[in-house]
This record gives sequence, C-alpha cells and structure tokens, in this order.
Amino acid sequence: MFKSQKKLAIVTCLVAAIVSIGIFVGCSKTQEPGKRVIGVNQYMEHPLLEEARTGMMDELKKQGITENKGYSIVYRNAGGDQPIAVQINSQFVDQKVAMIVALGTPSAQSACKATQTIPVVFGVITDPVASGLAESEAAPGGNKTGTSDRWPYEKQIGLIKQISPTAKRVGIVLNPGESNTEASMKYIRPLLKTNGLEAVEVPVANSSEVMQAAKSLVGRCDVFLVPGDNTVIAAISSMVKVANENDIPLFAGDEDSVKKGALATYGNNYYEVGVATGKIVAKIFQENVTNIGSIPVAVATDANLIINLKAAQEQGVQVPEALIKQAKQVIE
Repeated sequence: MFKSQKKLAIVTCLVAAIVSIGIFVGCSKTQEPGKRVIGVNQYMEHPLLEEARTGMMDELKKQGITENKGYSIVYRNAGGDQPIAVQINSQFVDQKVAMIVALGTPSAQSACKATQTIPVVFGVITDPVASGLAESEAAPGGNKTGTSDRWPYEKQIGLIKQISPTAKRVGIVLNPGESNTEASMKYIRPLLKTNGLEAVEVPVANSSEVMQAAKSLVGRCDVFLVPGDNTVIAAISSMVKVANENDIPLFAGDEDSVKKGALATYGNNYYEVGVATGKIVAKIFQENVTNIGSIPVAVATDANLIINLKAAQEQGVQVPEALIKQAKQVIE
C-alpha cells in the first residue's frame, strides 16, 4: 500500500472509531433512568473475541441480566486502536456505568487505569498477572477480576513433535507490542527449547505485514506456529497461503484458525470462556459482591484437539492415524 493510501486508511479508521464514541455519548444520555448500565469495551473485531462475547451475552440472558430486568448493555469496539480503547473507558467512567466488561488485554488495562471504584470484569486475557491486571489469579485484588484464555501450550508444542517429528526450527510471526503476545511467548520459548526446537521469530506491527513476514521465514524454518497474537490471528489467511504454497505445516493455538486452514491445535473453547465471563458478571450483580478482587480468575481448562486434514494435504503432511482418532473434530 502506498503512503497516501495508508494515511487515508488510518484517518478513516480513526474517524470511524471517534464517531462510534460520539454515538455512545449521545445514546448514554437517553438511557432509561434506573437502568444498571454495563459498558462492554471489546478491543477489536476478532473471531475469538466475537465468540467469547457471544458466549457472555448468552449467559447474561440466561442469568436474567436483561433489559426487562433493569439492565442496559452498551457495546463498543475500539477497532484495535489502543487510544480509542482508552477513550471508550473514559466515557464509561464519565457516564458512571455500573460495570465495565473489557474483552482483550489493551481494553482491560485501560479500564483498570480509568477507575478504581467501578467493577471491572476482564475477559479473554492470556496472562492477567503478567499484564498487570491481577495481583494473582486466586485473588486479583482491587475492583477487578475476570477470565483467562491461557492456551494449553504444552499440548500445542507436543503436536509439532507428533506430526512433524523431524522439525528443528519453528517460524513464528508475532507483534511484540501486544502484551498478550509476550505473555504467551513466555511459555512457548522455554517449551520449544525443552523439546529440542529452535524459535525463528519475525516481528510485525500490524496485520498487513504478516504476509511478508511469513514469506521471509520460507527456507529458514520447518514449521510455522501462531502464538496468542491478535495481530497475526487476524491475518491467519496470510499465514495459511504461505504455508500451503511452500509445504510448511502451520500449527495454531485456536480452533478458528484451524477451521480457516491451519493444520491442528489443542484449542480453548472461546464460547465457554465467554460463558465463564458472563457468570462472573452475573455473580457480582446477583450476590451484590463489593469485594470484586476476591473473586478468582476463571482459567480455561478444556482443550479440544482439532485437525484439518485438508490443510494437512495442502501442506504436505501425513497426520498419524492414532492422533486423528483422538481428535474431537476432524475437518476434511
């Protein structure tokens, strides 16, 4: 993309985000008196965050956190722009919402900075402690608690050894500016080393750079691995294209990426992560919890093995039959 086109795209995104905030201000003034307003700040349009939000909304409805029960849920999306996420949270605080639900690490971090009194429930956080959102998972402290989607990294790295036993170098495209990315790499790097694998990392700043970064790894790695990185997951189609064209097995960390062409993963069920987030929100309201920070962080525990046999064929991989039989879902 030419520089002028980039500038135009940036301006367009900022204008759209600011308009979204302006809409929020206008709407909040007309909300029914007496409604307990829940402000939902989702960091970006992202398959995993969307799945989690759907699970949360379904659970809130199930728990009776609805309009006709005296609640109002206001949803805003920061479009992957951290300053916009900060502005949305500031607006929520100014409007004295009853709770802020922050989906995604940047939105959660700015929410916790914006208020020490309004309850903050964070969701889909790789490492709440490392991100500064919780003093510990057992007792987050202050006015905050929530859910973690920490991936089963041991099982994910184990898949590389099972499906590509001769692999030595693992190509990883990542955005080091994302705190959740560094949190996931804190687990991945030592696990790769323990398993006799070498990490070959290429940094990117945004999703448009993912394709070129993946191409730069061709010939320098034996397999690709996608970490818990929103920037790269949002551009998973680019990783799939390079993997298919060069017979490089592509291992992911989430189910949606496998459905879109990655080879395999042990992945969390993000709908269930959302359900767990919704249960915490409901608990706080229904039990009138005031010591929010005493509620433990709910960490994802279920890990589903998903294998994409079509992707395996595209990437020149033979998946062991025993592993296929263990999979919860096989895509053909």
